[in-house]
Amino acid sequence: MGLSISSSKQSVENLSLDLPILSEVFGRIPYGRVILAMYDPDSQYSSLMVNIAAGHIRSGGDLLYLVSSKPVVEIRQQFHDLGVNVEEYEAKDKAVLFDVYSIQMGSKSSEKYRSTALNLNEASIAISEAVPQWPAGTLVIGESFSNMALNQEEIFGKFSRKMVSVWRNQGTVMIAGLAVDLHPPEFYQEMKLVSDGVFEVRLTEHDGEMINTFRARSIKGQMSDTKLRQVLFDSKMKASLKLLQ
Repeated sequence: MGLSISSSKQSVENLSLDLPILSEVFGRIPYGRVILAMYDPDSQYSSLMVNIAAGHIRSGGDLLYLVSSKPVVEIRQQFHDLGVNVEEYEAKDKAVLFDVYSIQMGSKSSEKYRSTALNLNEASIAISEAVPQWPAGTLVIGESFSNMALNQEEIFGKFSRKMVSVWRNQGTVMIAGLAVDLHPPEFYQEMKLVSDGVFEVRLTEHDGEMINTFRARSIKGQMSDTKLRQVLFDSKMKASLKLLQ
């Protein structure tokens, strides 16, 4: 992707990230972990991901955000609503908003970093070439891989195993999103097996109203709080979690 970041191997033993929202339920996330996000497309999952990303770059971390849910300009606006001028981080290559949305919609992208093909073989090569440019501890958010996986789950399963391996070996922390109730059950099970942890974001009926909920399912080698929580957003769309009784 043309980033001027050293590719020298870094020691990641005993290093971890303190991430907004996720660390409340999982604790600190060790480098090299891949977390699967199972989300309801009707929920405010995307806003939650922007909250996690904004908190990470504010704390000085590196960010690669694969934007697939809406135009990149709208994601940038969400950062601004949270008080984060993400362009400043983009200018220093501390944050990259990588446009996957445009090609999925069949439109032309004006973004510096953008996907040029949905072919999984080409994507695999591009990822392998890009990975060494990111230092250990980078937060990689793949908002949703459902569009890429839809109707080719078996091929995507092979692609995901390679993708997970290269990012894990680099020492990044990756959040990989999949929409619920869209793929065969065995595909979700396969994706859970290659991931280190799982959480769910859903639109749920509670006391007669529809609310956004968050539940951690598991994370390998660590205790996690699996109680159901409501995701609350203030007037600037800053997210917080509230334990549901």
